Amino acid sequence: MFEKAKIRFHDLKDAIKYEKDSVNDIKKSVSDIQESLNGINSLVNDLQGQLKKLDFKNKPHLERINEAQTRITESLANFPKKQKK
Repeated sequence: MFEKAKIRFHDLKDAIKYEKDSVNDIKKSVSDIQESLNGINSLVNDLQGQLKKLDFKNKPHLERINEAQTRITESLANFPKKQKK
């Protein structure tokens, strides 16, 4: 009788240890994820800053391209259209 109780006790003890180890592993994983998120947030902020700089540099060029496209479209509209025979 005591032998079975002893076996059950050790089984329960092992199960509790396993659960405790699992909880510790999960806590470590959560900590690692949080560290990774900090790095990712830093990268995102850096990329957003670089994107703003790029937009600022390209804006005048894109405006000139749009103006040229408008002029070309207007000029083409002034040419007579060929009629199909």
